[in-house]
Amino acid sequence: MKNIILVLLFAASIFAQDESILKLFAGKWKMDVANTEIFEEWTVVNDDELIGKSYSVENGTETIIETLYLKKFGEQWAYIAIPSEQSITLFALTVYTPKKLIFENKEHDFPQRISYEFHKGGKMTAAIEGLVDADMKRKEFTFQLLEK
Repeated sequence: MKNIILVLLFAASIFAQDESILKLFAGKWKMDVANTEIFEEWTVVNDDELIGKSYSVENGTETIIETLYLKKFGEQWAYIAIPSEQSITLFALTVYTPKKLIFENKEHDFPQRISYEFHKGGKMTAAIEGLVDADMKRKEFTFQLLEK
């Protein structure tokens, strides 16, 4: 009986994680940098996938920065980035809390880690970090939710 309860709790935890990930990311996010607006847009495809895009708008011209996916493979979530004119890179979800997710790929040149932290008031902090020539580098980006 104890094992059945543990399995049910584990299954409920995975379901809550999946639902939370979908709800956290879905929507249109905006960040202003100088004369440029940067956006991340995430759309729920199904219970196991979101598709996103990162793009800039400057002087009314939209430029795609990268195509993004959050996809569940079995029980594992992955962050998939396809920067413009570059190859695909997978990052595995290594840390999950209800408001923070960290994805890692230690074999990638830069970044090796991508994190998203969701705050009250529709704010999100995204960060990329990793080693560059033996020095740890980190860049943070703060977005505001425009629409769900």
